[in-house]
Amino acid sequence: MYKDDDDDALDRALFALPLEALPHGLRASILSATVASAPAAILRPAEVGAVGLIFALVSWLCVLAFSGQIGLGAALASLGSLLTRAASDPTVVLWLAVGASSALALSLANGIGFGRVAVPSNRG
Repeated sequence: MYKDDDDDALDRALFALPLEALPHGLRASILSATVASAPAAILRPAEVGAVGLIFALVSWLCVLAFSGQIGLGAALASLGSLLTRAASDPTVVLWLAVGASSALALSLANGIGFGRVAVPSNRG
């Protein structure tokens, strides 16, 4: 745009155009065809987290086993030792609690209905 442009005349011309009224239920039908009819989740969030945790542990064990540094028995013993040390460390437990509580708060906030649109159905 140029600095000396004056858009008032263009604005007046656009607002003077005769526009038709929107058909009744247009917005609701668009929303119901796109956003409102989202498919239900296949897995619950806890199941997704469990699958992710299992995948991460198996990946870590595979990297240890295939790198040739330690055998599978030693990897399992190392995993047990790591989990025992992590569970007894107050800092790790604190950060796990903070992460779990924030995840719970976010999932509850989403479940209550923040950000959801109630669309009336126009179907028969």
